[in-house]
Amino acid sequence: MDAMQALILPRSTVALLTSLNDAQRTFSIASCHDQVVPGAAMTPSLHRRRFLSIAGSALLGTTGVHAGAFPDKSLNMIVPYPAGGPADVQARQLEPAMRKALGQPLVVDNVAGASGSIGIQKLLSAPPDGYTMLLGTASDVILAPITLSAVRHKPEQLRLLGITGRSPLILVGSPHLEPKTLEQLAIYARKAQAPGLTYGSIGPGSLYHLVAEDLNSRWNVTMTHVAYKGVAPMVQDLIGGHLDLSILPSAGNVVELVTQGKLHAYAVSDAQRLQRLGQVPTFADAAGARFHDFFYEIWGGMFVDRRVRPELALRLNEALSAALIDVGYQQAQLATGSTPGEAMSLEQSEWLLAQQIARFRRIAQKVKLRPQ
Repeated sequence: MDAMQALILPRSTVALLTSLNDAQRTFSIASCHDQVVPGAAMTPSLHRRRFLSIAGSALLGTTGVHAGAFPDKSLNMIVPYPAGGPADVQARQLEPAMRKALGQPLVVDNVAGASGSIGIQKLLSAPPDGYTMLLGTASDVILAPITLSAVRHKPEQLRLLGITGRSPLILVGSPHLEPKTLEQLAIYARKAQAPGLTYGSIGPGSLYHLVAEDLNSRWNVTMTHVAYKGVAPMVQDLIGGHLDLSILPSAGNVVELVTQGKLHAYAVSDAQRLQRLGQVPTFADAAGARFHDFFYEIWGGMFVDRRVRPELALRLNEALSAALIDVGYQQAQLATGSTPGEAMSLEQSEWLLAQQIARFRRIAQKVKLRPQ
């Protein structure tokens, strides 16, 4: 490069060309020292790819387009449910640990409505620059598009960064309900006259709705679905005897209400009994072979738009992994009855999301859950 070119070209371009020249010299020297495996020659195309790789690294280094500078401002964490609910509580418990890992604050943004799909649409409408995340669940990310015709997103549009926490589900009933065991409840449900037993959920397409419909299918009964705007009013109706049954997470104050006798627990949708409710059987223990695979849990996961560049998604994944082992976050989760998530790679997260999508689509088809 001569002096006249240096006067005309911007500094960034001069630096880039200098880096490329250095890279080409490095490439030429390295090529001279290649050891060729017998029977496999180093082709010109391989040499070319090698040089382009070095050149690409030089380009990223001079333009600043890499994950090392990310993030350099606050991030948004969308919670697709109202403030004060379980998802909101988990987000605010997670924020300090994520802030520590990323070096920037996270603003919790509650965007409720349409079974969580409005919050997801806000995520997908934001620039895919890694600065907007979603704390979602299977209900809003996977089930809402299956069961609500107005929902437009597909779960494949999102990338799972990792699981933030898990809680098995419990079938609970009003203390005024006569049956006290799962088997007695099944017999009662088959004998009940129309409209029969009622069960509540936080809306069509929610995980609680799907699990109750699976229960309907296995018992070959038709319980009446009653949709609520949130868990709190549903629990009040259960306690007051205005609602018969519901599927609820084994977290928050649900366990406390069971131990106080304000709710009656029939079974846990897990492979083993809960430590805090050791007297409550699993579905398999209580109902035998027909429920050998009746395993459900409510999990929270951190998501980004799939269009976010892989290196930025990796940076967020690593920050989440660090946040999950934060002592403060773990203690806060355990205090609510939830199990903190475990660190996983992006590849593991990808596999898990694909497995969950296939599973819930299969169950929805099996129980004939139609879009509403």
